[in-house]
Amino acid sequence: MAYDPWMLNAMEEYGCTDTNDGLINRVAVEIQRTHPSGGNIADDEFRRACLNCGVNPSSFTQSDIEKLTRRLNRG
Repeated sequence: MAYDPWMLNAMEEYGCTDTNDGLINRVAVEIQRTHPSGGNIADDEFRRACLNCGVNPSSFTQSDIEKLTRRLNRG
């Protein structure tokens, strides 16, 4: 099946791809699900969110954390 560009964008936005941005979005969706009121989370909560959605928390660079923070702040 061929995907239109908008379909790929939507899949990445909701974390359904294994691209860097897709993985960041996957973790963001999990954090928003488990912490709907927002706010800061502890490192162990971040690691749990990663593991819950199949992402290795050790693979996150500082740049990835900054992208994740921006993603969470925009809602």
